This record gives sequence, C-alpha cells and structure tokens, in this order.
Amino acid sequence: MAASSQAAIRGRMKFTQLIVSTAFWFVAFAATTVSAEFSPAETVKTEHAFSELLVERQGFAPGETTWFALRQELQLGWHVYWKNPGDSGLPLSLTWTLPEGYTAGEPVYPTPERIIIEPLANYGHHGEPVFMAAVTAPEDAQVGDEIVVEVSAFWLICAEICVPEEGQFRLTLPVVEAPTLNTRGAAIIEEARTLTPVSHDGAAVFSAHSEKMELQVDWANRPAPRDVYFFPVLEGLVEPVAAQTFTVQDGSLTIGMTPGYGAEISELDEIEGVLRVSNNSDVQGYEINATIDESVAVSPGRQIFTGNNVASVPLLLVMAFFGGVLLNIMPCVFPILFIKAASVVKSAHGEQSIVRRHGLLYTAGVLATFAALGGLLLALRAGGQHLGWGFHLQSPIVVGFSAYILFLVGLSLAGLFHVGENLQGVGSGMAGRGGSAGAFFTGVLAVFVAAPCIGPLLSAPMGAAILLPPAIGMLIFLLMALGLAAPYLAISFSPALGRMLPRPGPWMEVFKQTLSFPVFAAAAFLLWVLASQTGVDGLAKALTGAIFLAFAAWLFEKSKGDGKRALFVRIGAGVAILLALAPLSQLKTAEAASSGVMHYGAIDAEVYDEGSLDSLRAAGRPVFIDFTAAWCVTCQFDRITIFSKNSVARAFEEMDVTLMVADWTSRDPVITEALESFNANGVPLYVYYPPTGSPQVLPLPLTENTVLRAIKDGEEAR
Repeated sequence: MAASSQAAIRGRMKFTQLIVSTAFWFVAFAATTVSAEFSPAETVKTEHAFSELLVERQGFAPGETTWFALRQELQLGWHVYWKNPGDSGLPLSLTWTLPEGYTAGEPVYPTPERIIIEPLANYGHHGEPVFMAAVTAPEDAQVGDEIVVEVSAFWLICAEICVPEEGQFRLTLPVVEAPTLNTRGAAIIEEARTLTPVSHDGAAVFSAHSEKMELQVDWANRPAPRDVYFFPVLEGLVEPVAAQTFTVQDGSLTIGMTPGYGAEISELDEIEGVLRVSNNSDVQGYEINATIDESVAVSPGRQIFTGNNVASVPLLLVMAFFGGVLLNIMPCVFPILFIKAASVVKSAHGEQSIVRRHGLLYTAGVLATFAALGGLLLALRAGGQHLGWGFHLQSPIVVGFSAYILFLVGLSLAGLFHVGENLQGVGSGMAGRGGSAGAFFTGVLAVFVAAPCIGPLLSAPMGAAILLPPAIGMLIFLLMALGLAAPYLAISFSPALGRMLPRPGPWMEVFKQTLSFPVFAAAAFLLWVLASQTGVDGLAKALTGAIFLAFAAWLFEKSKGDGKRALFVRIGAGVAILLALAPLSQLKTAEAASSGVMHYGAIDAEVYDEGSLDSLRAAGRPVFIDFTAAWCVTCQFDRITIFSKNSVARAFEEMDVTLMVADWTSRDPVITEALESFNANGVPLYVYYPPTGSPQVLPLPLTENTVLRAIKDGEEAR
C-alpha cells in the first residue's frame, strides 16, 4: 500500500477513535465502573477480566528477540476486540516503557471470531485470549544488566455495555548469554502460536463491484471448508453484520461480501486480512495479502442500501420530523413549550423582530442539543452500545439527576423561585442572563426534558439513525429537533398565529403554576424508576437530596439583591446544591431478586430464570415471558392495562401458563443475551412458548386479543 494512502486512512481512523474513546470514558464514569489498580504488577484484576503479562524466556540475550504475552481470562459473556473491531469497539493498546535500544513490535492477535450483537457485529475474542508481542534487545546489551519492562495496557471489554479497562504490568529480566525457557510462559505462548493465523502460501485476488465484493483464494489440494469468514484489517471495507457466502470450484475458494460504509479501494495496493476457516471443530486462520483486480475494482462509495431499502430513508426522515412535533404533547415537555409560547403571548403586540429572534435562538438551542446527544449516541454505538434511547436510564445516577432537573423545573413553575424577570426564566438562568440567552437555553432544557419522553413515530427513526451512515443518522436527529421546535418557531414567525393566542393576564401565572404538577409527576415517575434500581435506600438518598435542592432554590430566591447578606445566602444556596448532589454519587444498583413469585397486574408471575424456563418447557408447560423495564413507559402501560384484565388472568390460569418477568431496569447480561436470541435489543418484548413447538414473538403494540389468541392457538396445537 502506498505510504500516502496508508497515512490518509490511518488519519481518518484516528479521528473516529478519538471521538469514540472520549465517549467510552464518559460511559465508564456514568456507569461507575471499576478500573484497574495503577501499581505495576505481573497480574491485574479488573471488574471483568483477569490479565497477566508472561514472558517466554527468563532473560534477554544481546541482539535477540524475546516474546511476551498478555493473557486474559474474560468474564463469561464479555469480549474484547480484534485490530479491526467491526461495527464498534476499540482494539487492544499496549504502550511499552523500555530502556534505550530495546524495541517492541505490534501485538499479534489470535484468529478473530465474529460476535453478533443484533443489529451489529463485532470482530473480537471470548474466553482466554492471548496477545503476543516481540521485544528485541540491542546488540550492545550488557550481560548482567537488569532490564525493567513496563507495559501499560488498555482494552475495551463489552457485553450489553462497554467498559474501558486498563492495567500496568512490570517484569524485571536479566541480560544473559543464553536465556533458559520460562516453563509456564513458554507453554502458554507456544499454545498461543497455534491459535494465531498462519501465512497463506497461495495467490489471493480481491475485486470490488458496486454492490458486492469478492475474494478469490487459491485452494488447490485442500479440503472444502465447512464455514469461512474473511476479516479485513481495514475498517469499513465490508459490512460486518452481513453474512458472507463462499464457494469452492476448480481449486479456488471464492468469498462474497457486502461492501461496508465506504473504503476507497482506489487508494489501496492490496487488501490485508485474516481468513477464518472452520472444519467441524477445527478452526484455522490464514493471513491474506490479496492483490486488487483493477479491471473490476470500483469503490463502493458508501453503499449502504440496495433495492427497495433506499426508498425507506425519506420515510424515516418524515417520521423523525413529525415524531419530534408529537414530542411537544408529551406531559414532561409541554410545560417547557408553554413557557416559550407564553412569552410570545406577552410580546405579541411588541417588537416582532425580537419575537422572531427568540424563536430562532430557541430552535438553535434545540438543534445544538439534539446534535450533541445524537453525536454522543452514534459514538456510543461505535463503542458497542445497543439501540435504544432509554439505555442511559439504566444508570441510577442519570435517573436521579434527571429527576432533580424536573423537580427544579417544577419548583420554578410553582413559584418557589424565579430566575430572571420573565417567563423564560428557567432557561435564562442557565446563562445568567435574560432575553436571547434565555431563549437558547430554554431550547436546551426542552431537549433534556424530552430525552426520556420518546413518543409515537420515533422508534423506527431512532433505531435506523444508529445503523445508517453517520451523516444520515445525524440528519434524522436534526429533523427530530426541527419537529420539536416547529410549533414555537411557527408562532414566532406568524403574527396571525400569535394574535390567536389568549391575551396575557393574571391567568398566565395561575396556568404556569398548574403546569408544575405534571412536571412533578414526571419527576416522581423517575424516582419510582430509581427505587426499582436501587431499592428503598437509594430512594431515601434521592429524597434527601431533593430536600436540599428545594432548600437551595428557596435560598436562591431569598438571595436576590446586593450586599453581604445576599452574598452569604447565595453561598448557602451553593452549599445546599452540593449537599443535594452528594447522594447521587452514592447510588448503586441493588441486587435483583433471583427467584420467587410477584404480583404482576392480576397474575402471579415468576422472576425470569433460564433454568426454570428449561424445566417448564421439558414438562410441556406453556410460558409467557415479559421483557420489561421500570423506565419503559410502554411496558408499564401494558402491565397496568393488559395484564390487569380478568380475561387475561383467567386465560393464564385455565391454560396453566407461567408468566415470567425479565426485568431489564438495570443492566443484566443474562436478560441481554435472551433478548439477543430473539434478535431484539430493547424492551418491551413479549415471547410466548406454547406447550409444543417454537416460541412466538408477539407483535407490538400489545393488545388483549393478541395475548389471548397466542394462548388459544398454542393450546389447540398441543
């Protein structure tokens, strides 16, 4: 590959990895993950992995190479990444600290595996991967010297979430004429060599077309493989989640692949990668360096959709816009919109240019915040995060902080404190100014409040936004933002609409105070979610913080004015805010119930357990599984309405159906794997296991008739 082309491609990748790395550290903090101890050692125990640094020989020899290995024991269900992580993730990073003249080579990875996490696919490693690296001593190394080798390792380990972990390792080795083998280290490294790809000694040719790619590999005098997958080193060359096809004919193995998000084939001299070949239980990796057939090589040019899928993009954009409009009628967003609309009522007969400017600034605030949240979500997707706008609500800290924000908004609407002198005070206080700054930051606040209130029409656009190329995904988020801002923007630019609104008067203050109660209700809902995650202890801490928050708001209102007294009161308000936030840092997810019976609507339900499910299935008992979460409003609506109906409870009892509840309120890898087995990555999900036959995923939205029909059909097929 030409040096300039390599540099250009590496530059694009480094920029992407920088964004993703920043997001990973944010997620790690929000999830209160545990990082490695920073005192160097031969072994490091982190939250999800045990890692050790091994060496093949008990010393260095002048001018010779000594092999080291980072061996890891990964927690069950977790994986780390290959050099090309696939749809998401980051590869292993090793930073060596060596004496002058000593050099370390690049990590040597085991043969990768394809890890499906619908709707994504990663390239990585499970179990106990071993990563090797060679360290070469200088020719003039002095026999008798003690050499300190330090390695700083960083890896991203993922299951249903991704956690950045790291470790500091140190080994001290002598320089000797003829180093002896380190028995354990040599054995592990020798075994690791058998699991790394070997060089393929035949020809390989790569060709790219507008809708497909092919790799032809010389396969003469080799048995036909049972399964084949090509892992390119270059990110974005192929679509990881798409299946690859292969045929063997006339001594040639041909692998068909779907183009990825847009590697420029014209810039490359060759295609590097690993061909994973499976024959029954045997797996062998082959290093491939394929030449490019320039007669048919065409850059796929960010080819994502083929056929009818292209037509779905305009529909998604329309749904995103109107879904954003509908956000304005969600209970927790409407009060914020009223604050802006009320300001228009107040100034309807004033300067129209000011009203328009405020409308544009409010829209700018909405757009900027949606762009920031959308960009972060896309970065988290690259870090292994799953679909679902509500994933952030699996963190008790985020839930508690969101409840605090809504509580403060409610207190302001109720009149306990006022920021600024007009109805835009909630927003303007964030800038410490009135007018234009207030309009912008009220838009910011509207989006923040709207985050847990995703409404109709938005499921498909939000799911597609993090599957499509980043440009299209960001366009979806921005159209959602435009939809959210559209009603106020229309009022701002249409004097006729403004004059249709009621004239300002004392009723506005009463109405504003009335609207504080739905905001308090939204805060109460989040506190209920928090109690589900952390138990009564977490709820008590949050309520204690809420008391300090209310006290801080009261002090803030009393601090208005000048002089030392006002300054001291403001300091008191600041201290109260710190005391309010302190309990949030102590919130921890409580242990979920592992067994027992719970009341679920009008039905007695069991906690989801794979062992119990297998036993019930073996006995021929029908099972209904409700994958749910406390922060899922749709899930709670279904529980209150459908599962509380006597007809549904009677059907469960008469047909001896066991209801199992898989509660995903907090992170649970077992439930995540169960969801993935049904090609799902979010809740709600309803699955019915009939007495005989395959499980049935019920369509959404769930209805009483859907549940009854599934149970009846399953019984009739017995």
